[in-house]
This record gives sequence, structure tokens and C-alpha cells, in this order.
Amino acid sequence: GSAYTAARAANLDRLANIEANETPIEGTANFLTTDTYPKTVVIVDTSGSTKLHRIDGYIDLTALASGETLTIRESMIIKSGGSAIKYAEVAYTGVQSVPLLHITTKPARYGLKIELVMSTAPVANRAFDYQLFKKSVA
Repeated sequence: GSAYTAARAANLDRLANIEANETPIEGTANFLTTDTYPKTVVIVDTSGSTKLHRIDGYIDLTALASGETLTIRESMIIKSGGSAIKYAEVAYTGVQSVPLLHITTKPARYGLKIELVMSTAPVANRAFDYQLFKKSVA
């Protein structure tokens, strides 16, 4: 075997902190003209988690049209049994010149929630695909 060295010890210590990726969370958030607005679609909710994690991934805003606004809202639970508290919210309006949005949440222990919100009905049915990765610290 290899000799035990300080460098090898440091590498072994890092193994415990390597991020473990679970199966991607994939889907489509649909906003139909016949839905009731404002409408919120929760695309991920990790409530009940007890392991440090974050969400990293993509939301496709290609369907967003002129005059329409889609808001991305991020919330976090900061105590066991607590409720989600909003910490970030960004509104995207109209056609996006770079339509594939990359998002990375803050790290959380007890849960993260990402929501897509439209306050008024779109001109036509809209579908926003997403692919998210929950990265947990092992």
C-alpha cells in the first residue's frame, strides 16, 4: 500500500464532504390561459430534509413572450419544523435573449423551495421545462 502522508490524509478527509448528486428533478411547469391567476407552481420542495444541501439547475424560459412576466422565488427553512421563508425573488419579463436560466440556491439544512409565479394569465398556454439537481453533502 501507499505510505500514509499528510496529503493522503487530507484527501481522505475530503471524501466525507464530496457532494452526492441524486436523480435530477425534471419536469414542466404549465401556465394555461384557463388557470386562475396569480398562479404558483412549486418545482422543488425539500422540506423535511436534515442533511446540508443546495439546488443547482436550469429553467427554460424560451416560452416567455412579450408582455408576460415569470417570477422565480426561492425560500428556505432555517429550523427543524419551521416554515419556508423567502430569501430571493427575480422577475423575468418578455422574450429572454438568453432563455436557459441557471440557478444555484444557498445551502440549506431543513429545506429549500423554488417556485415559478405568473401574476396574470399568459396570452397563450406556456410550458417551462426544468432540470434541477439536489446536491447533498455526504
